[in-house]
Amino acid sequence: MGHVTLEQFLDRFDGPERSVVVVNRTDPDPVLNMLVDTFGDDVVRVADASAVPDPSDRPATDGAGPIGADRDVGLTARDLTAADGDVEEGDVSLDVDVLRRREDIPFDGGDPADIENLVLLMEGDDVVAGSTLAELGDAVLFVNSDLYVTGSRSLGDVDLPSVISGLNDATFTLRGYPESNRQKLLLITISRFIERAAWLSGDGTLRSSFQRLSRIDDEVGTRNVYERVTGTGVDTHLYGVADELPRDLDAVIHAGDDRDFTDSWFVVYRPSEGPKRVESDPDSDLERGIEGGVALLAVETDPRTWRGLWTFDAERISRVNRYIERNL
Repeated sequence: MGHVTLEQFLDRFDGPERSVVVVNRTDPDPVLNMLVDTFGDDVVRVADASAVPDPSDRPATDGAGPIGADRDVGLTARDLTAADGDVEEGDVSLDVDVLRRREDIPFDGGDPADIENLVLLMEGDDVVAGSTLAELGDAVLFVNSDLYVTGSRSLGDVDLPSVISGLNDATFTLRGYPESNRQKLLLITISRFIERAAWLSGDGTLRSSFQRLSRIDDEVGTRNVYERVTGTGVDTHLYGVADELPRDLDAVIHAGDDRDFTDSWFVVYRPSEGPKRVESDPDSDLERGIEGGVALLAVETDPRTWRGLWTFDAERISRVNRYIERNL
């Protein structure tokens, strides 16, 4: 009996359901449409919401929902629609006191009417993270994948807004062209973030898959990234179908043609002393990855459809790294 596949291995990881809410949106509909297209309505659902002053007759909560609503029937992912015009204004309201108390949400605690284009990541009724539409625009919404392919966006330029970093440990399904022009950008952006953590660490082990190994030399940006990473002394392992091997790169090449090579997308950074839990704060994601490790694992379950997750969790990183090390 053969070993389990990466797809079967991924099935062992459960993740929470998370949703995106846009608060007091003033940006035009095309921006919202890009947000929906980038995150994917299978992973998150997008609705407009308004922030309201915290009512004095109910305690502050780390949650959301219409005023006076019971916590059990507050804002959840299945209550939201994919921003297709079905959401009536005022359907969703958020307790502004929640926004004031969270350090990772860009709101200075002033008048709720001053909030514009705030994107909140929710898990059930709980606020997980917050970013502005402008921050998401700079990171993914207004970005073309060609910036990464050509190297126009360098490793030092890659950063994750809180809403994207807050998606860690949440399983996702993303679609490629023609179903979506933008969803693979999340995979590319998170991959570059992990590669940046490895590059800045200067040690440890990085394992990356490419499906076709020819991509490394064909894509100037990808080649530049791995020249920089290997140049720092990171133990680098590259996986894929051996259609064309990369030249003059100080990395270990693992070639194969089974589904783990042809249908997987992973970038796994393991620090030299092994993955470990690192306390996090809103500004520490990069340090968290450098010191504790970080991993992305996705599998192409259908043509141009990817299912996966990314994680800072030490146990999950160890399990993914061990699977790849032993089986590929």
